[in-house]
Amino acid sequence: FFGLDISQLGTQLMSVRRRLSKRLLLLEFSASGLRYAEAVPSLDGIRFSHVSRVQLPAEALERGVPSDPALMASLIKELCKEKGIPAHRAGVVLSPDVAYQRTVELPSGLTAEEARAYLSNPANAVPLPFPLNQTDFDLYPLPHQQGSISQPYLLIAIPQALIDRVISLLDEAGFELQALELGPFSLLRFLADELIGLSESELHLVLELLPDCSQLCVVSSSGPIRFERLSAIRDFPDPE
Repeated sequence: FFGLDISQLGTQLMSVRRRLSKRLLLLEFSASGLRYAEAVPSLDGIRFSHVSRVQLPAEALERGVPSDPALMASLIKELCKEKGIPAHRAGVVLSPDVAYQRTVELPSGLTAEEARAYLSNPANAVPLPFPLNQTDFDLYPLPHQQGSISQPYLLIAIPQALIDRVISLLDEAGFELQALELGPFSLLRFLADELIGLSESELHLVLELLPDCSQLCVVSSSGPIRFERLSAIRDFPDPE
């Protein structure tokens, strides 16, 4: 153009646009493949576009996360280029199959921060099949009897190695990790107001029908109590 080489101008403009963008790339890894969408904030809420899915071979995922971060990053970059998604941040949803869960008894009266610190202290000797410092974990208080000296919690832990793999693929694809959570927690967001209104003796059963299985979440007003994977009698088809 007038003797100037502008072949890289489009790429540079897209890079600038990505950095200024408020859009968010949504990724969900499951047994049936990769689901993705673009979320855009607007004056009347959040607008979703490019909602789609990609079938993946069985070897592409290991325990619900990509087995080859570099290869998955290449796929995600190609999808964004093809669909014209300029986002530079990503939110990732993982299958609950990647998480370890069990009930642990801790002293009553602890705050959320104190409960985490107590469980992380090796001196307290809470029996677990793995070092807790090698995981990302959360604690959710469970209903207990009044006057009890202990408080039961639901412990949900994901091996740090699996989280590192997700972070690695996003770095390779040029994305910042905005949020990462398990699928059932995403579903509970739709029921937040209803769950807060539950009494101590009430529970909700949340059932997610998937092609290869069904995920059951038992939840109280204080949060989830248990996750269960139920074998499917027949495939529940993915919606088109």
